[in-house]
Amino acid sequence: MVTQVHKIRRFALVLVLFWSAGIAFSFYWFYRGEQQTVLAIGRAEARATFEKDTLYRRWATRHGGVYVPASQLSPPNPYLKRIPERDVTTASGKALTLVNPAYMTRQVFELADSQHNLVRGHITSLKPIRPENKPDPWEAQALKRFESGVKEVSEVQVMDGRPYMRLMRPFVTEPPCLKCHAAQGYRVGDIRGGVSASVPLDIDSAVMDDVITGAAVSHGFIWLLGVGLIGTGARVLGRSARAIEEREDRYRTVADYTEGWEYWQGPDHSFRYVSPSCLELSGYSREEFYADPELLHRIVHPEDRAYYESHVRDSFHGTPRPIDFRIVRKDGEVRWIAHICRLVYTASGAENGIRGSNRDITDRKLANQALREQAVLLEKEVRERMERETELEAKNAELERFTYTVSHDLKSPLITIKGFAGAVLKDIEGGNLQRLDGDVRRIMGAADKMSSLLSDLLELSRIGRIVNAPSLIDMNMLAKDVLGQLSGPIQQAGVEVSLQPGLATVWGDQPRIGEVLQNLVENAIKYKGEQQQPRIEIGMRQDADRAVFTVRDNGIGVPAQYQETIFGLFNQLDARSDGTGIGLALARRIVEFHGGKLWVESEGIRQGSTFCFTLGTRPPETVQIEQG
Repeated sequence: MVTQVHKIRRFALVLVLFWSAGIAFSFYWFYRGEQQTVLAIGRAEARATFEKDTLYRRWATRHGGVYVPASQLSPPNPYLKRIPERDVTTASGKALTLVNPAYMTRQVFELADSQHNLVRGHITSLKPIRPENKPDPWEAQALKRFESGVKEVSEVQVMDGRPYMRLMRPFVTEPPCLKCHAAQGYRVGDIRGGVSASVPLDIDSAVMDDVITGAAVSHGFIWLLGVGLIGTGARVLGRSARAIEEREDRYRTVADYTEGWEYWQGPDHSFRYVSPSCLELSGYSREEFYADPELLHRIVHPEDRAYYESHVRDSFHGTPRPIDFRIVRKDGEVRWIAHICRLVYTASGAENGIRGSNRDITDRKLANQALREQAVLLEKEVRERMERETELEAKNAELERFTYTVSHDLKSPLITIKGFAGAVLKDIEGGNLQRLDGDVRRIMGAADKMSSLLSDLLELSRIGRIVNAPSLIDMNMLAKDVLGQLSGPIQQAGVEVSLQPGLATVWGDQPRIGEVLQNLVENAIKYKGEQQQPRIEIGMRQDADRAVFTVRDNGIGVPAQYQETIFGLFNQLDARSDGTGIGLALARRIVEFHGGKLWVESEGIRQGSTFCFTLGTRPPETVQIEQG
């Protein structure tokens, strides 16, 4: 296994290699710099020599040359024999010969050549008058480059076994030059040749070698110093790394081999440590948590995420509390987690994030859930049984009241029929036929009333057993249909009816809801009282989160003590009115079957009434949306 100590050693070796390469590059750069310095000095010396030679040559040119005593060292120049007064004799009889600038320059260069350590020079041309001034190959190449516009040519060359910095510049034809060179066809401004200067470099190179030796020694010392420091640092870091590895081994033994999933999040919410057990619990490796600090938030079950994020905020503010939440594993399985965390601090006391601990409590949660479900089922069963008992008691009581009411209300028309049937027999026996027609009519009326009672009772018994398919009901359209069916009684009673637009759409048994509206409107017509301008208003109001449908009239009103009893079987506010007294009971039963309520609001006699009802049934998709 590669430890930190091995990594430090490798890094130290790499650092030594880089240090060595840096020192070597530095020495090489210094060496090249010294070489360039020697060349620059040689080039500068050659330029200075050229400028000096040019100055005294220009001086001689301006004076048309100089006369020197004719001797073996300065014999008359055969190439100037066409020039008048090449040779003159002074008044004292001394023989003088003309030395032109080129002759003078050549003699100076030949004198310098005899001294091995001086700058050597050579005057030359591609069309020399004197054959000895013929250029060597390097000079010939330079002269050709001058003709193309180059102003200077320099290069290091070995001459007679010694290195020289050779520099050459062109000579441009000036008017005084034509004295000697006009015959060659030169004109003012032409390149007629050049002068080369050769500076020996071996003297400067010897000085440079001493400098290079000193630099090599200093670079070697610096290299040794750097290697020593690197080695010392590597040993110190190695000892520190071994101590850290020992502490990490102790920490890893405690942290990595826990049953739960442990982690440490820094102040920036990034994971500083995640125990390997996270893989078994969540399906994600510790490397995935390190790479994605938001992964833990994302695997929290969506229904628990807000609760968990609130807990994290509280934990980082120093108020953690244990919580249970669900996570969605990588394979999609949902697991329950018992989580607890606390703030951690650095050695200096600064907050350093939170340390969290997670345990899998799925089995415990499932067991608790099963117990709760059993308890809920048992409680539901007990409640349903009690409700059934209560309902049975209520139905028995209602059946008892119903039986009594039916026996009483059905007995009345039977007594009427029986009494008038006896009267009919007496009339027939007595031959009193005038009363016979009235008695028979009373018998038929009693029979009709009994038939109506039986029909209403049959209709009441069908509610909840015979059900039409539910649908969406436009209450405005339904109200218009009901009013259309009752248009005859409405016109006959002179009732003004108003319908509020925009009534809510409901879900339910449309024919039954129509019966409710019809009963309420018929009651409003029936109990209009002595009102000269009877009015009925069908509308709706919003009460909390539900729609309340209303049928308001300005009729006789309902006293407070009768506002509940009028919904009982065969109960009529006015015993003289038509009807069986079952209509409101029938309407309430229909509304309650739809999960709603039906009640009346009235401030008393001759104050009118407002019958109100709600419907609790909703379309299936609405219920599914709310449950989801």
